[in-house]
Amino acid sequence: MEGMIDHPITPPPELVRQWLLEYYGGDLGPVDLEPDEWYLLRCAAQWGADQELEACCNALENWNPRIPPNLRAARRPMEKF
Repeated sequence: MEGMIDHPITPPPELVRQWLLEYYGGDLGPVDLEPDEWYLLRCAAQWGADQELEACCNALENWNPRIPPNLRAARRPMEKF
């Protein structure tokens, strides 16, 4: 399902193929993941990005407390913090 890979946080198919090659080794042939597999990839990528954003916000908190809310708003504009 093509729409499943259009989400901006989803790793590109070429990168997913590289990861699968590294994990399984050898020639895999075409990589055709199911929609639920793309969903899991997107969730894992989002979780990692959220962890990194929070680590950055926590590091900046003591330097200037106004930066973290602005950074969150810029990097996650659709969410409410």
